[in-house]
Amino acid sequence: MSSQSKSAVRLDQVGKKTDEISVEISTRFLEHFSEQLYSSPQKAFEELISNGWDAGASNVDVRVSSDLYSPAATLSVLDNGVSMNEGGLKALWHIAFSAKETQSVAYGRPVIGKFGIGKLATYVLANKLTYFCKASDGKIRRVTMDYGQVQNEGSEDKLVSQLGLDIFEVTETELRAVVSEISDGEEILKLIEDGIPAPELEEDDDEFGAGETSFDRPPSGTWTLAILSDLKPSGRELKIGILRRMLSTALPFGSEMAISLNGEFLRSSKMDSPVLREWVIGPDLEFSEVRLVKKNAATDDEDENNDSEAHEDATEVIPVTFHSSPEPHAIIDGIGKITGTVRLFEDKISTGKSETRGASNGFHVNVLGRVVNQSDPSFGEENLSHAAWARFRMAVRADGLNTSLITNREQFKETRQIAIFRAFLRRTFNLVRTKYDSDPDAGLSDGGDLLVKALGVISLNPLRSIVSDTLANSAAIPEMFDERDLTDRTAANERWRSQTAEDISNALGEVRYEATGDDEFVKFRISDSAVVVNNKHPFVLEHSKKAEKELIRTFAMVNLLTDVYALEQGVDADVLKGVRDYRDKLLRYRARQTRRSGHHIASLLLATQNDHKNHKRLEAVVTDALSYLGFDVTPLGKPGEPEGYADAFPYPTRVAPTANNPNPPAYRVTYDAKSAKGEASKTGNLSLDGVNEHKERYNAQYALVVAPGFQDGAVITRCGQLQITPIVAKDLGRLLEFTAKYGAIPLTKLEELFKLYDPSMVSDWVDHLEDSLQSDNRLTLDTFLESIQRLRKEVPDALSASLIAHICRRELGAKEVQDRDVVSLAKGLAVIVPDLVGTDEDKVIINASADRVAEAVNVQLESLSKAADAGK
Repeated sequence: MSSQSKSAVRLDQVGKKTDEISVEISTRFLEHFSEQLYSSPQKAFEELISNGWDAGASNVDVRVSSDLYSPAATLSVLDNGVSMNEGGLKALWHIAFSAKETQSVAYGRPVIGKFGIGKLATYVLANKLTYFCKASDGKIRRVTMDYGQVQNEGSEDKLVSQLGLDIFEVTETELRAVVSEISDGEEILKLIEDGIPAPELEEDDDEFGAGETSFDRPPSGTWTLAILSDLKPSGRELKIGILRRMLSTALPFGSEMAISLNGEFLRSSKMDSPVLREWVIGPDLEFSEVRLVKKNAATDDEDENNDSEAHEDATEVIPVTFHSSPEPHAIIDGIGKITGTVRLFEDKISTGKSETRGASNGFHVNVLGRVVNQSDPSFGEENLSHAAWARFRMAVRADGLNTSLITNREQFKETRQIAIFRAFLRRTFNLVRTKYDSDPDAGLSDGGDLLVKALGVISLNPLRSIVSDTLANSAAIPEMFDERDLTDRTAANERWRSQTAEDISNALGEVRYEATGDDEFVKFRISDSAVVVNNKHPFVLEHSKKAEKELIRTFAMVNLLTDVYALEQGVDADVLKGVRDYRDKLLRYRARQTRRSGHHIASLLLATQNDHKNHKRLEAVVTDALSYLGFDVTPLGKPGEPEGYADAFPYPTRVAPTANNPNPPAYRVTYDAKSAKGEASKTGNLSLDGVNEHKERYNAQYALVVAPGFQDGAVITRCGQLQITPIVAKDLGRLLEFTAKYGAIPLTKLEELFKLYDPSMVSDWVDHLEDSLQSDNRLTLDTFLESIQRLRKEVPDALSASLIAHICRRELGAKEVQDRDVVSLAKGLAVIVPDLVGTDEDKVIINASADRVAEAVNVQLESLSKAADAGK
């Protein structure tokens, strides 16, 4: 039943009363605590999840109604930790008292709660909070806190004493009757019936580096279900995207406690940008002390290496010692053990004001398993607006700071301990900043200023003239310019001439990497004087590293300004178009040559399938593999997205075009890559429900998951239910090998693969495919190379497929060879030796003798076979 069709759920009318809890509380206290101490409804809700950690839970299931404005909307948290009997429930509602206050460890874990008032955070979200608890005695008990009763009985300042909370015993039948009516109630009941099993998740790399705890899981069979009902306005405004981000970043519990949100298991968020350099907090950090600035001393941009007498007088030296065992860490007196990682990224990772993503750069401070400063990534430090800051991420765990946390666990008391910790953070950032500043590729200036300084004012005069002519009339070569956002061309021309007359360097602005929406390599955007490099151009895609980007940036400017100069000097526009087309073909062909060979990709599939620390490597290799198999691939790879989708465009197509989609693919496949430590991926790691959601969202007919292996049982069953194709990385590599041996595999043939949902059946299909390709092969590699050898004596340029087919039929006895067989085999060779063989529509390009091509192919295939044997 959908939440829209329900009336308000009456959770407080079930069970048999067995006892009563006396509570003392005031409205003023509740309002102050909930509404002022918690920065958002998401943070208030987070308190209920943390209770599961302290209770020794291995699985926490969170449910949020799809329509929070429905009268029956609920929020719920179910965990399989140790639950509460009557004594436990009375202790729970002893306000401002916590048995955890003097308990630093429970079930082998550090305890998060210590104030005894975290449950009251829910006051800001709902009028009613109901607990259903199954304790070790096997009984199910219910307690409902009606915050409205507090509001009705107490004035703003009056203490409500003897507020009675009744404890009820509830039968399983009664439990099912009421829980089935809340949001996702049937799913919750099914979890309880199954024992709330924790998913088999591999341990994620912990960037906070705290090491493993001695987690002692409590006996099974106990559970706690907390339900918020009769939601308040702030509860109805809870944003599930922000909640998802908070749960995956603020509570990075890893494999010890799984958290799911509406059925989706959450993982700690990861940064996928290329890392320039990484330090582990420990001996990697090259300092032995930090300096604590005394009160009233200057703090801005302090020179940590200044040993002058005045500087010594203004600071206190705090020793820092670094250790390697049991895991790398630092020790500072008064704080204790500090662990974590520090990364400097090649590109900016700062994300602006996106609520659903939060800050990626900055300091991420973890205390007892929780990131406590999500809203303040600078941790109170100032003057960090350096170019390195946008590329800097420090994940640091310091449980010793728990003594300085205030009640809401988001802010700290200003203590000496916190001042020393800030000095440690700044000292670390200064170290990273120094390394960034020493990078010769960092911080190069953009645009006209650089060019004018290098070449003189005259360098931009042709651009000034041609843009003015374009605005006054029309572009001689429209593909050179982006004229969007020009509403008044006359006014734009006047503005252009005025700005460039005042300072000619204004003619050239930033160089930007963006999708231009066409096939051009570079354009000049008139609206903001930007040089726009098309980030979808094959040449740009193949040279996307930081150092290469700087070269591409310069190369793009030179290309653009050379073409502008040619026009200004009177070169005919049609002639220049021909030059530009020829140059673009060279760039695209060079991009094909520099791409990794099919052999290299197949080897990388085997090498990266178990590299779970760098999961993006496998994702990139799978993208290349599908591209080489002939799919039109669109990589995505963002959080909550598939790695990408692959469109099949066989000719002739069997799909009719429409006005909205004039060029539809024959079929579409979403794909996900899952690296794993071991030989087989587990159900929880694959997130098959998420894979299925990706397929539906992108209107794909099929979904593909690539992994080193798959566990029998639940994985295969679920793949069959959702119609997801599981393929091991080795089998995907074999398809590349077949392409090289026998030519391009028809996309219509590959479609058969995506109708199989068992990895063993997929492997059998791949085996049979090779037999089929061998028997159907009309053109052998030997025959193809022999024809090339004969033709190269006569034809020095690109060879047409029809001519090669003619030679095969007439002189080499291959009577059934057709043009498409030649193109197919040539494309296969281009996969495995792209530097020697290429295709251009119906033309075949050979850059070496037939003997050299044959030798290169044999070397690659033998190497691939050895790599596959080593990966067994």
